[in-house]
Amino acid sequence: MTRDDEEISMKAIELTRDLCRRAAMECQARGISREDVSVASLYAAHDIAQNLKRDPFAAIEWMRTGLDLMERQLFEDDAACST
Repeated sequence: MTRDDEEISMKAIELTRDLCRRAAMECQARGISREDVSVASLYAAHDIAQNLKRDPFAAIEWMRTGLDLMERQLFEDDAACST
């Protein structure tokens, strides 16, 4: 979180996600496959997480925790849409 302020943190996260999506679209426009862009994005996310955690294995665990959270949110959204 950015200075423990959830609203600021969420805005920063969305800005960063938008920049990453635009970079991915630029790569695809240059002929790089969606699969290669996706794999490269995973490696880049690990590079960034490793910079945060200072350890490659801790970075992977941190990423797993984030993926678990994303999965739970998807299930919650899916359940909400089904009712």
